[in-house]
Amino acid sequence: MNDEQLVVAVLLGFGDDPDIERRLQEIDPNVRVRFTPYVESMQVRAEKGKTGGRLERDIALPDVDAATLSTWKQAQVVVSIDSPDSHIELLPNLQFFQGCSAGLDHVDVDGMLERGVSVASGSGIGAVSVAEFVFARFLQVWKNLRHFDEQQEARQWKQQFGAELTGKTLLIVGFGAIGSQIAKRAKAFDMHVVATKRSAKPGDTAEYVDDLRNAGELVELLAQADAVVSTLPASPETTDLYDAEMFDAMKPGVLFQNVGRGTHVVEADLIAALESGHLGAALLDVTRLEPVPEDSPLWDAPNMYVSPHSAVSIDRYQINAWNLFVENFARWRAGETLINQQHQ
Repeated sequence: MNDEQLVVAVLLGFGDDPDIERRLQEIDPNVRVRFTPYVESMQVRAEKGKTGGRLERDIALPDVDAATLSTWKQAQVVVSIDSPDSHIELLPNLQFFQGCSAGLDHVDVDGMLERGVSVASGSGIGAVSVAEFVFARFLQVWKNLRHFDEQQEARQWKQQFGAELTGKTLLIVGFGAIGSQIAKRAKAFDMHVVATKRSAKPGDTAEYVDDLRNAGELVELLAQADAVVSTLPASPETTDLYDAEMFDAMKPGVLFQNVGRGTHVVEADLIAALESGHLGAALLDVTRLEPVPEDSPLWDAPNMYVSPHSAVSIDRYQINAWNLFVENFARWRAGETLINQQHQ
């Protein structure tokens, strides 16, 4: 890399950081940071996630003005959650793409790698806040908090007692950065923790996990879990994973929570499992269509808890994202392996 000006384009939508340029210039004094917000809708991200980061349906994309296009043409480094489809033409000098989401299924990672671009995900930067959210939801159900809120609204006083988490079995489907933080908090509640991981082999262990299994053993593990939380990324193997057969295999009264991707769940089968009373509750922070349409049956399904893809807490997320990027920028300039580096 030469000593010419190095343009870093920040496409994030959560505000300028006046300190980021100084931090990067301590690594390379030639850095110039340009903020060019580019935020795709949840619907676009969901559609791109099905096709490896390329939009194949006619859905509106954010408008990009001439000044932004000019900056992108100069940029060697991009920090973003999203990536424009035509990155070859729009970002012709791109050398390093720092993603700021745990999964990059909505980004054309393969296309970038084929160009020789270094790509890193944001895995881990929101893991703690998502894990906290997971337990906020479980506690909401097991401690009857929705019921008490409704009683307060109606000015009613009627005792109803909840369930204790101690001794319950939690099954974490997809043991990565988020899963490990969920397990840590589960052990603080004295829960029995079972987790699946695609690469797990017999005898493998993990901190805070009582029983680590290969993903292929998922069906047989469902019957023992009092709660199931899915943190899986999008892939052809995980699409429609949770169907009627999977829900039938779950323990009666189980709480099912999904903070991974909405494409994992066959929502009609989930609703049927709730209506039959087989599932105790469903807690979805991700859905197949985002936002959920007003006429969707998800809204009225019994014991359904829907949140608008908001499990992450944006305060610490921003701090963690900047810290990860600065560390990876230093590694990239030094020719070292990146944190969360992607490979073909």
